[in-house]
Amino acid sequence: MEVHHHPEVEKKGIKEYLLEGLMIFPAVTMGFIAENVRENRTNREKEKEYIISLVNNLQEDTTLLRYAISDNQHKITGLDSLLSLSYKNLSEPATRKLLYKYSTNYISFYSAFFSSDATLLQLKNSGGLQYIKRGHVADSIAKYDQVIRGIYAAEKPYSKAIDDAMDALSELIVFNVQGDTAYYKNGSYTNKTLPLLDANPQKIKLFFNKISYERGWTQNYINNLEERRPFAFRLIELLKKEYNL
Repeated sequence: MEVHHHPEVEKKGIKEYLLEGLMIFPAVTMGFIAENVRENRTNREKEKEYIISLVNNLQEDTTLLRYAISDNQHKITGLDSLLSLSYKNLSEPATRKLLYKYSTNYISFYSAFFSSDATLLQLKNSGGLQYIKRGHVADSIAKYDQVIRGIYAAEKPYSKAIDDAMDALSELIVFNVQGDTAYYKNGSYTNKTLPLLDANPQKIKLFFNKISYERGWTQNYINNLEERRPFAFRLIELLKKEYNL
């Protein structure tokens, strides 16, 4: 019978095991460090991408704020012209014509600011804030989010005042006169006296009260826009400085 002999396995001493362990440890450590470096670099790249996108959105916001402020200042001028008629005799055809003109042009005029907030929403809702490692930057972004919500809060009474004024107007003038060539022809009102649904002095006073109320909330809205617009500029300046943009 053939006998097979098992090859002798060289036995390692404790020193050899320690040496192998010492050789493996640096390799594992270096791999771990390399992975951390790669992850940190990726996170920094994502952070800068978010910041660049946010700066672009903020620059759009400054433009949108400027337009909303300018539009509503124009509205204020128109409402002032309308309110000046409260001291005049509305039975006069020329004054009646101005009532229609100013009312239809300015009472329903609405220009609200809505933030270009795509990046801000991503930062808030998709975990993007985890990439913003600079605490003071994250705080400034959060502060700007509060600023935007403050503007939206100011828009609500502004919008309601417009609705209330339109309700009062609907009880005073006839909206479809522009479809009647006896009153409106070739893009302007004719000399025929425009109708009023209710010439009661108390009704007319109530109407002008609503217009005054609308003017007040429009001015309040402008004030809110003007007070908050500098926040966008300051945040843009901060982000550009911090990220060398």
